[in-house]
Amino acid sequence: MKFAPLRLFEGLATRVAGVLALALLPIGVIAVFQAFEISREDARSAEVALMNATAEAATGEALAVASAAGTSGTLAAHMSGLGGDHPGCSQIFANVIALKRQYSFAGFIDETGVVRCGSANVGLDLSTGVVHPRMVVEQEQIVTANLSGPISHTSVIVVATPVFEGDRYIGYVSVSVPHRRIPELIHHAGEDAVETDLVTFNSMGQPLSSSVGFEEIDSILPEGTALELLATQYQTTFEAQSKTGEARIFSVVSIIPGVLYALGSHPYHTVAWPVLSAVLFPLLMLIAGLFVAFQAVNRMVIRNVRGLIRNMGEFSRTRRIEILPGTRLLSREVRNVEAAWIDLASHLLREEAELENTVHEKNVLLKEVHHRVKNNLQLIASIVSLKIRRATSPEARRSLKEVQMRVRSIASVHQSLYANPSTAQVNADEILTNVIDGIIEGGGVSDRNVDIARHYDRVLLYPDQAVPFLLLASEAVTNALKYMGTRSDGTAWMRITLAAVADDRAELEVVNTCGAPLFPPDQVRGSGLGRSLMTGFAAQLGGRVTIEDSDTLYRFHLTFAPASFDPEERDLPVSDDEGEGDEAPDATG
Repeated sequence: MKFAPLRLFEGLATRVAGVLALALLPIGVIAVFQAFEISREDARSAEVALMNATAEAATGEALAVASAAGTSGTLAAHMSGLGGDHPGCSQIFANVIALKRQYSFAGFIDETGVVRCGSANVGLDLSTGVVHPRMVVEQEQIVTANLSGPISHTSVIVVATPVFEGDRYIGYVSVSVPHRRIPELIHHAGEDAVETDLVTFNSMGQPLSSSVGFEEIDSILPEGTALELLATQYQTTFEAQSKTGEARIFSVVSIIPGVLYALGSHPYHTVAWPVLSAVLFPLLMLIAGLFVAFQAVNRMVIRNVRGLIRNMGEFSRTRRIEILPGTRLLSREVRNVEAAWIDLASHLLREEAELENTVHEKNVLLKEVHHRVKNNLQLIASIVSLKIRRATSPEARRSLKEVQMRVRSIASVHQSLYANPSTAQVNADEILTNVIDGIIEGGGVSDRNVDIARHYDRVLLYPDQAVPFLLLASEAVTNALKYMGTRSDGTAWMRITLAAVADDRAELEVVNTCGAPLFPPDQVRGSGLGRSLMTGFAAQLGGRVTIEDSDTLYRFHLTFAPASFDPEERDLPVSDDEGEGDEAPDATG
């Protein structure tokens, strides 16, 4: 018994689909490989685009910081020779603010952190601000951010440049640029620009600006990576999760090396579709190819093959030839198969018709043969009957009657074959009934108070067994009638049984009582011919004879196997025992 998974591959459609899948597999692999290559190229292009978008988005901050740094440096150089106590000092800074509208404050702060002169808030103490503590220590240009500037009271980028008088540090010039005044160039980009969230930061890792505001800046900063570490990189891209857990792609661009850096990012899913399409499109191609192949094979082959199988089954049941519908639309190969099958079926019908005619003619001839043989045997029996009437001695009459009985037995077999529609086998029980009844009626026991019982099972025999069986049964019954006796209780009986037993065998049994003879000795004197015939008939049947003889019973038992037809003639092994004499019943049985 085949396993269920293996039986799935027995169908033509499944096999064609499997072969097609194997054929498309290399193409699919190449397509997936190329798609992945394209996906990687797209990813690299996306990284480059992100870098460019980051640099472009940071243009406003870069311009603002560069301008503020230049202005701060120029003013610091001017203040180095002028000093913070010059009467026109504040006017200088006021003029700068008037010319540079993007600035909110410009001023000179001395070494103690007090605004000595400036565009506003002269005398304000900034010693605790975000710039002064660093400037006292570093004494170099600083770019930083203050979320709430003490002068402009808004979020600003502060650029501070130290002022030296000779080698002595005397303070610094501070220029503030409000975030709201920085041009947001990213929002004026073309339709094809990459959506980028931007953070600018200084070399210390301090954020200077954020495109989403400082309140939500964690959503666009990488988790576990400090900005000061990114400030050491010139230009790079990487994938990471934001501090809020979102997968993003980040790009770091150096705007002003060592001073200003930009960190751009966007969600990772914006570039995930090419990776998915690398597998999805080849898979869809394979599924579509298999579907089309299955439909084509099913429509052009499988459906027609099933139709042919159905028509063949109908022919085997009803001998009616059906054709497939839409023959003109069938493929040439299917039409050829159908034509070959129809030709074979037509040829088979013709041969069957011829065979039926031959069988009918054979049956007619056989019936005629059996009829003629039966008539000839009856004619012989009639001639023997004439001889019996003209015979003068009782012994001659008895011998002629035995011959007549045997001839009529053979004639009854041919009569049965003639009457049987099959003309091949005969019912042994039917012919046995006809022959045995005739023997009993002519046996002269009807007036002697003899009980005769008969029981015959249905047994079919071919003629080559039917004739010797019937003659053997006739001899056995005749012998029983001749030597039957009356027992001491005054009863005389005979039992004749034909039984079909196991292992396809049959049994004939003839049992009669023994005792006081029913007939005078001169009427039952044997010649030995009956014994020879019974022995020969038993050998011809291939059977086994068993005889049981006692003072009260005589039992004849024959066991044989009904055989198939044997066309070869088998000689009857009969010897002439007339000279031996067989007055004893056990000699003939």
